[in-house]
Amino acid sequence: MNGASYETLRVEVENNIAEIILDRPPANLIDRKSTLEYHAALKVVDADPNVRVIILSGAGKGLSGGIDLKYLESFGSDEMKDFLRLFYLETMALTRSLQKPILAAVHGYAREGACTLAFACDMIIAADDASFGYPGVPNLAAPPGMHVWFLQKLIGRMKAAELIFTGKVIVAEDAARLGLITKVVPSVKLKEEARALAGKIAEMSPLALKQTRDLLYAMEDMKFSEVPAAALEALASAFDSDDSKEARRAFLEKRKPHWTGR
Repeated sequence: MNGASYETLRVEVENNIAEIILDRPPANLIDRKSTLEYHAALKVVDADPNVRVIILSGAGKGLSGGIDLKYLESFGSDEMKDFLRLFYLETMALTRSLQKPILAAVHGYAREGACTLAFACDMIIAADDASFGYPGVPNLAAPPGMHVWFLQKLIGRMKAAELIFTGKVIVAEDAARLGLITKVVPSVKLKEEARALAGKIAEMSPLALKQTRDLLYAMEDMKFSEVPAAALEALASAFDSDDSKEARRAFLEKRKPHWTGR
């Protein structure tokens, strides 16, 4: 990985896992600069051949308090549209195009834009002190953007409407019960548990992870009539890869596979 330096985040790479840590005290608030640095960090770690899995986390008391309202204070519609094109469109496009899985490790608070970053990831591990909130309606007198889609998709319209209309905070245990996040762990074990899951994923074929991740998102909005053919093509074409052949040999020979990513 190159020696990139950042002002609003840190990047740590160890054991094939890259951790991007939002670090803009005191609340890791999001603005244009932090968004651009996050994009740059994602591109760097995604291109690093030594990285197989990415973790997003936050320094201090939480992942992030969301968009910096002071930064938005003088914005009109045009300025807001320009910023959201960067924060929503480009962040989502970049995250979905990653070659590697990404998971969020959330502790403390995750509000509004921080939830956008977390839910754009493939999985979320939350500490038992974590909470999630979407205060767009009470704080901006505006819809909470991407969460109108994310929440309906993950937990259904009825519960999504309650959280969106009221800005109500949801704690980690309730988020897990609703299927909003992957799992809850003790706060003191968040880093350990996140790295354990990332390490397990890092043992898999890099090619299979990319192909499966692509299929996961491609199928998300498919009509069911399109799913069988897509599944057939994805699985059948994977059988020609070196990694697929190696996986079958390793299983039959009762040994660990050696991946080439081809």
